[in-house]
Amino acid sequence: MKGEAAQVLAGRRPVLELLRAGQSAERILIAQGLAPSNTVNEIRRRADRAGVPVQIVPIPEIERRAGDVHHQGVVALTARYRYTPLEMLLAGESPALLFLDGVTDPHNLGSLLRSADGAGFSGVVIPARRTVQVTAAVRRVSAGGAEVVPVARVHNLAQTLEKARAAGLWILGLDAEAEDDIWSSDLAEPPVGIVVGSEDKGMGAKTKERCDALVRIPQHGRLASLNVAVAGAIAMYVCTQRSNPGAGTGSEGTSATRSEQVQGRPQVGKQRRVASPQAKSEDKGHKAVT
Repeated sequence: MKGEAAQVLAGRRPVLELLRAGQSAERILIAQGLAPSNTVNEIRRRADRAGVPVQIVPIPEIERRAGDVHHQGVVALTARYRYTPLEMLLAGESPALLFLDGVTDPHNLGSLLRSADGAGFSGVVIPARRTVQVTAAVRRVSAGGAEVVPVARVHNLAQTLEKARAAGLWILGLDAEAEDDIWSSDLAEPPVGIVVGSEDKGMGAKTKERCDALVRIPQHGRLASLNVAVAGAIAMYVCTQRSNPGAGTGSEGTSATRSEQVQGRPQVGKQRRVASPQAKSEDKGHKAVT
């Protein structure tokens, strides 16, 4: 796939996180007369160490580059974003991946990248079409998440989920209408893939068919659903908690190992329910959750 054009990253924190992550930048522009601060000083030190030129320019030049973005007197002219090959994400040890289907808001993707880093997820996978790409706006919202969490871009999400299943990942789709909730699932642990759809339409039909199980995040208020960035963050942290024995809700009592679960998984479109270890062993004949 062709990479995107060079991007302008505006704001002190995004530029600093870019440098901290060791990502490349063509040059950094700092506004004339900008008051010294710890952040600006660190930007200059790190840029000098990395061999990135720093230029002092008039405020109008900063504003022209940043557009409508709040720049705080600092912008970085970055190399185009480099996506990571899917194969590299699948080859990791016990990968935990977030798959997005139809998420178009750059703020949601940026927030999810930030949460993916906090939850220790291996990477994020996005389709090349009908989903927001990693733009300068996404990188800014991610507060450095886009610089440290690998993102793979694929042509066909449904086929990609099949590859992930073949690689041993258990695919959980978030669906507000699912019968089982993510808290009762003992499958939410690496190697795992969490699939999040758009807020208005959810996952596409073909994407949903590739999920091994559909789970919901229970709500106790009056609103119909959670923001996609919030829902994705909750799901990722549940996976992190389940994979950490110290979290107190690990999967020590599950009725089957992950390898047994993968070997016994149903065919595409036949998600099995995950309400409890006992129910899983008796529920292989249930229809897909819709």
